[in-house]
Amino acid sequence: PPRALRAGDLLPGNGRLVVRAPAGERPPPQPNNKLRLKVLHEDEALVVLDKPAGLTVHPGPGHGTDTLLNGLVARYPELVELGTERGYGLVQRLDMGTSGLMVVARTPESYDALRESFSERRVRKRYRALARGGLPDEGEVDQPVGGKEARSRFRVAARAGEVLQVELWPETGRTHQLRLHLASQGAPILGDERHGTGRDDLTAQLYLTRLALHAEELCLPHPLTGEEQCWESEWPRALRKAWKRAEKLAADEQG
Repeated sequence: PPRALRAGDLLPGNGRLVVRAPAGERPPPQPNNKLRLKVLHEDEALVVLDKPAGLTVHPGPGHGTDTLLNGLVARYPELVELGTERGYGLVQRLDMGTSGLMVVARTPESYDALRESFSERRVRKRYRALARGGLPDEGEVDQPVGGKEARSRFRVAARAGEVLQVELWPETGRTHQLRLHLASQGAPILGDERHGTGRDDLTAQLYLTRLALHAEELCLPHPLTGEEQCWESEWPRALRKAWKRAEKLAADEQG
């Protein structure tokens, strides 16, 4: 039976359909079946996945077909139909170096509902980071980012010498917000090349080669039912091992 063709579909004679955008418009992301996605939940409205550190979310200079979005449109071709005006379903983004939970909308209606939930701050997110410096046991940072209001709450979950394990709750969603807010308190996130000291003697001692920031919990009202659903992501092995090394270093210094 006849069916609609999409970008990347195979054609007779080993051809492949390529969609070219009009001049001045960005072409749709090309599907990449080689990217393996860790999907925690999927239904007709949305997808929740666990992004690894080091994976760029959407195409840009130097990353044309090796991004999360390229993998998403390969697995969920309908995302192309959402177009640039709805970000091909990307309701939120994580920095390349950040790992953890993300939600993607599969329909225009779901995208609009999720964006509304984010703008009305009905979405709850919890991050966990390794930072270096001094922080009180808990607190709030209310400091603009990019000229816009930005607020974050934090709680120090554990200490190992100068290394802190910090839980973070962003109440707004500005670019690099958590990284900037912790750095402003004199406790930059380990491995932060832009707002911290990047790779230094401490990260070398911890064998840490990535940004130590992970989105570990996501709660939101489901766009079809309005009922809150929550997902959790395990702290990545590299960060768990870095924390164990920090504890050992602190114990050795005391002993």
